[in-house]
Amino acid sequence: MDRHLIAFADAPEPDLITPALDARFKVSHVTLLADASQTSRADYIASVCRDARLQAQVLTLPHAWNPEPIRVRLKELVVAADHAVLFNLSGANPVHSAIAHEVALETQVPAFVVNPFSDQIHWLAHAPADLPGDHGNVADKLTLESYFGVYGMEIIGYSRRLHRPKPQMDAAADVLAHLAVQHAGLIGRLNTVCSSLTPEFETRAAVPNHASLISALRATGLCSILPDMRLRLTQFESRQFLGGGWLEWWLLKQVEALVGELPIQDAAASVRVRLPNGVTNEFDVAILCNNHAYMIEAKTTNAGSPDKGIGAQTLFKLDSVSGLAGMHAEAMLASLCLPTLKEASRAESQDIEIVAGAALTEVQTHLREWLKEPLGEEIPVE
Repeated sequence: MDRHLIAFADAPEPDLITPALDARFKVSHVTLLADASQTSRADYIASVCRDARLQAQVLTLPHAWNPEPIRVRLKELVVAADHAVLFNLSGANPVHSAIAHEVALETQVPAFVVNPFSDQIHWLAHAPADLPGDHGNVADKLTLESYFGVYGMEIIGYSRRLHRPKPQMDAAADVLAHLAVQHAGLIGRLNTVCSSLTPEFETRAAVPNHASLISALRATGLCSILPDMRLRLTQFESRQFLGGGWLEWWLLKQVEALVGELPIQDAAASVRVRLPNGVTNEFDVAILCNNHAYMIEAKTTNAGSPDKGIGAQTLFKLDSVSGLAGMHAEAMLASLCLPTLKEASRAESQDIEIVAGAALTEVQTHLREWLKEPLGEEIPVE
């Protein structure tokens, strides 16, 4: 039996459509109800539905705060629907939620909300016997493309994706991570050297003639070492990787190791997105777990300089990108250098998790706890 999902888009969030992406709900049609100020955001969500091969439409609500026209519109939609109707009230404001609940009770339409913390279903009216019951989890079918799409963003590139290994680069990331733990200052110097290249992909400055660094660079296979200790990179992309991008790859590998233990559904490194206004932005590591988004900023600058801290601008940037275009993503900073006491206090006030310095050797433990407890509530692991 196909179903028609009707949802209010007062607060456009993935929870509006995650049930429609769950095959158990058998949704084939989606109608998003929005007032005039939210129709463009509702259109983004409708596009995600169409990409998932669902029929979707956006309808503008009449008299957004006048109950009777809204009540009439809902009843008209229920009567006109060719399939059994479901109301998803997850994104409804209090007025719309109250009206829809009243109509659901009157017309025998099942109505529910998705708990934004646990991703569990809570039925408000007429729970169907063939659908997940109260506290049942919504299937984790969101991808990074669909998550960003809900907010009108388009992924235009990434360096590495979950379950798509690149053995040479993965091994190189491990080598540089090991070096960073033992000789953080050498990583700082490598960042500087890789910041400027000749047209032949050669660094303009020399790297320190340190046995551990030379051994690590040779092991990466991404460069050769010239007689004057400058580097010749095998490709231009090696500059970004050797200049700090390796930490993003390494962090993604640590996330990948937790798949199966946690409901991690998608992740990628160096994710570049385009906003509706054409502006581009980048997330060092983006993760979807239990239909929640997590963003990690990877910082290798100031490595080996404990007195410099991580920089207030870094925290500002992370706070900004985790809420980009209305997102509600959890944020973490993974840094080779330690924060100052003031920076640590500011990060705590902004709900930014920090894993820095030697703590990076235990980053899997930190990731495990972070991904288990979005917004302060523990998520179920099935």
